[in-house]
Amino acid sequence: MQDMERSNYYIELQMYCRGRYMTIASFDRNSCEKIVHELFDELHGDPQASDLRRLRINLLLNDTENLKTQLRSIHCTLDELAENTKIIIKKTFRAVNFD
Repeated sequence: MQDMERSNYYIELQMYCRGRYMTIASFDRNSCEKIVHELFDELHGDPQASDLRRLRINLLLNDTENLKTQLRSIHCTLDELAENTKIIIKKTFRAVNFD
């Protein structure tokens, strides 16, 4: 079986505060693109921000020049963020321990 190319992805959790988003947590996902996008597809939320969805999860790629490129973004409620965090941690645990 051929190895999948791995890249340095980040998942950032942000909250809206005082007119801007601030990062409150970051997960490093040194993984292949397919796996990272499958994980992001499982997350709950909406692509559009709203008064109810003031939390945001970004999928970022750290390229060779050490620049972060935002690939995808999803806005969520606190309950959705809690569920999404469980999904991210569960997948990360599996990847680290069973890869």
